Amino acid sequence: MCADAHVDENPHSLLVASTVTTHLRMARNQAHRGYCIVILRDHLTDLAELRPDQLSSFWSDVQRAGRAIGATFDPRKIDYLVMGHRMPHLHCHLLPQHVGDDPLRNVDISDGPELPPLAALRRDVRSLRARWNDLTSDELLPPRT
Repeated sequence: MCADAHVDENPHSLLVASTVTTHLRMARNQAHRGYCIVILRDHLTDLAELRPDQLSSFWSDVQRAGRAIGATFDPRKIDYLVMGHRMPHLHCHLLPQHVGDDPLRNVDISDGPELPPLAALRRDVRSLRARWNDLTSDELLPPRT
């Protein structure tokens, strides 16, 4: 994860976008269509290690990714998972839950594998990247009351 998070394609995922804080990657395993990972650029292993500005930027990027996934794949819900017991590098899994999914079933990142053809995955990455780029900073602020 550390060595290849920035490359366009690696054995596990495709790069969607990068910010100064993170890389957004779409997993090749699309058992949950739209499944992506937001990976911290700095090599840290726990949220507790981040400075306040890094923490804010990390979660802003996760929120932006969630909104882009929502606009692209229209899930009914997105589950956000931060673990790191197998990969000691801070990252967040975004697992879209769709209308046909069982809402009582626990989310499992090891579902599948469901590996769509590379051409289809690249189309999804382009669509997701377009939605990511469409989002402005105003859209990332909480709704005004």
